Amino acid sequence: MAAQGRTTVAVALLIVAVVFAAACVPPAAAYGCLDDCYQRCANGKEDPACTKMCNEACNAKAPGASSTP
Repeated sequence: MAAQGRTTVAVALLIVAVVFAAACVPPAAAYGCLDDCYQRCANGKEDPACTKMCNEACNAKAPGASSTP
């Protein structure tokens, strides 16, 4: 019976470790998000509104932006 309890605890710790590790790594979909968003929005032009919108949509920090709201 004690072996089953140890196995359950080990599995639970493994699940917690995997969830924690996954939370620390940015999702693969985020790579290239900003460039793709800007190209689709601005259509080859320079557009500050697209920069702001894409920074917010892709969770990117705009250059010179403050970390406080």
